[in-house]
Amino acid sequence: MRADDSKSNLKSLPEAILEAGSKDGNEISDISPVRKGANSSWSQKLDEFFKVTEKGSTLQTEIRAGFINWMTMCYILVVNPVILGSADPDSHVSTETIMTATAVSSAIGCLVVALSSDAPLGLMPGMGLNAYFSFGICRSFHVTFGQALSCCFVSGAALLLLAVLGVCQWIVTTVLSEHLKKAITVAIGVFQALIGFQVMGLVVASPNTLVTLGDVGWSNKQLYLALMGFCLISAMLVSRLHGALLVGICLMSVCAWSTGLSDAPLGVFSLPRYDAGFLLDFSCWDPGSGKLHAMILGSMVLLFVALFDLAGVQYGLMGIAGLLQDGHVPRSQCIFSSAAIATMSGAVIGTSPVIIANESSAGIVEGAKTGLSALVISGLFLVSAFLTPLLSSIPRVATSVPLVLIGAFMMAPCRGIDWDNLRAAIPSFLTITVVPFTYSIDNGIIAGILMDAFLMVSAKKDQPPELTADPHLAQPLIPQSGSRVQSPVLERVFSTPHASMAFAPEKVSDQVEQAQHLLEQLRRTRGLGHEPDQGGGIESGEDRLLSALEAYVQSHTMVATGLHL
Repeated sequence: MRADDSKSNLKSLPEAILEAGSKDGNEISDISPVRKGANSSWSQKLDEFFKVTEKGSTLQTEIRAGFINWMTMCYILVVNPVILGSADPDSHVSTETIMTATAVSSAIGCLVVALSSDAPLGLMPGMGLNAYFSFGICRSFHVTFGQALSCCFVSGAALLLLAVLGVCQWIVTTVLSEHLKKAITVAIGVFQALIGFQVMGLVVASPNTLVTLGDVGWSNKQLYLALMGFCLISAMLVSRLHGALLVGICLMSVCAWSTGLSDAPLGVFSLPRYDAGFLLDFSCWDPGSGKLHAMILGSMVLLFVALFDLAGVQYGLMGIAGLLQDGHVPRSQCIFSSAAIATMSGAVIGTSPVIIANESSAGIVEGAKTGLSALVISGLFLVSAFLTPLLSSIPRVATSVPLVLIGAFMMAPCRGIDWDNLRAAIPSFLTITVVPFTYSIDNGIIAGILMDAFLMVSAKKDQPPELTADPHLAQPLIPQSGSRVQSPVLERVFSTPHASMAFAPEKVSDQVEQAQHLLEQLRRTRGLGHEPDQGGGIESGEDRLLSALEAYVQSHTMVATGLHL
């Protein structure tokens, strides 16, 4: 093979493999994940409907991935009733009712996304949205559980309308900048962690400092049970044990039951309860109720948080699965619609909005590529609706650890924020801090949007919302002309945290980069087996060019390095 023909050689490799396979008498179709005649008719229909073999997966892989997804997601059946149960104590909504609504709404969302979009995504009531439902709507606006459910229903209907009209993605890219989208996710994670620490008893209220450390005495057995569970689940997560959250919750529950910290379950199976299905109340939407503005604000916050979360998560997960088409999510409209339908159904039976679960990545890592894995998740959630006596007896202390650790998972978008660019750092920091400090998600979102808009207006009109980090534009204590301060000591003393101390002229850096690129290309060319002329003229000429380039790069690199020091 010649180096200059490498592209054509690579292109010819698949054809050569096909020819070799046909010569040996082994057809390529024989090694497909699902063989003809090897499965029953129903399995063949599933394979054809979800295009399992066509996407390079197998039925066994999809079923196993769906079960693993359910294991990583079903903690929501325990955590969601804890958060929603504290929304309105006067409503007397039972834990079993919320658990049933959580399971059924998750099953509906997974079923719709499986059949409509053929995507390996699991849906469940969103963490953070349930906290806003309880503390941002019920308690802040002083409305009942059923009146808050009307906000969920309206937000789901609005999301469905936007999805049908095809404007969901347009709204996401227009209203919020990229750094603010990431900051909202991080802020919700911090807020969840705060709630988890409160449930554990590690953080308690203080009249002097607002919050303080709780009782850490040995008599506080629940706190130490939570801390041991935290360590155990963290170790399992680091070891990449699938279902670590579920295993940790089960172990802590067994410890609580055996030590008398919590009452043991009285049963395992029961029929699903839908007591909250009759609580949906639209009375506050009456203009004369005095709560109309609160209902509109609550619905808008639920809508936009769900919208931004759905847009980001589906793009990221489908990218991990290798299912993006030209950089876009296929059937994205159907994915938005699935979450909207599940949200409306959940509001009717008594739970908060439904979104895509980040835990879907566990199944994708296992090889899920089709909606069959989502169909498996849907069936398992339906079965979970009949296990409410067992699940409702799980103590609150066992659910506090997942709240904190899920907050850790939601810190990942921090690395996507350019903290060296104050144009992005200030609104992001404001959003992340205002949410937990004011115990309100909508306060943080509004604060971030307003600050982002102010900085956009106050900056130059031709500046894009996302600015690239430029050390010469962000250093108020360093001359803007690019000339050096006379004393390098003063440069280090007066530099800001964002200072890079890079003063090399851009032309010098560009020339060095170009020379290095050319040098690498020449070295690569000589290393690919070019045959020199018999007289050695071409070889000696290349040697001279290599030596000249190496000397040039070395000398200019030393100059640029000296300018940086």
